[in-house]
Amino acid sequence: METKNYNSHIYKPLMAGLFAGYIATVLNLVYDVLFRESTTFPLHDLVNVSTIIFATLFALPLAGVAFALIDRLFPKGDRIYIVLSALFTGLCIYGTLQVHRSPDPVLTVQFQHLLLGIVVISGVFATVAVPWLVKHQEIYM
Repeated sequence: METKNYNSHIYKPLMAGLFAGYIATVLNLVYDVLFRESTTFPLHDLVNVSTIIFATLFALPLAGVAFALIDRLFPKGDRIYIVLSALFTGLCIYGTLQVHRSPDPVLTVQFQHLLLGIVVISGVFATVAVPWLVKHQEIYM
């Protein structure tokens, strides 16, 4: 069996982001189903299965690329990435809490909670899982 050696600095973080994206996508979909079943949330136009899959699988490999760039440009880049990713996740959480989806306040709060769960799951995976998976590549390679 032939063993391939990938020395590119961006390959490992990109694959770590993709693997973290797969796991986060599954958890986001499970959260979406559980949330909708427990609240009977009727507004599914914006946040649905296809947008969850597309957004998560787009954002987390992008987080892997950002990790690769920051790690390449700065000493202790992994720590800088974690801080910047946590700040970005915090800003996304703040933005989520500012969204007004419906004139009905109950539906607006339900939409915020649905979106908040997805943002938190994706943010935690981008902040914690991507750097960890870059260092533990034997899990996915």
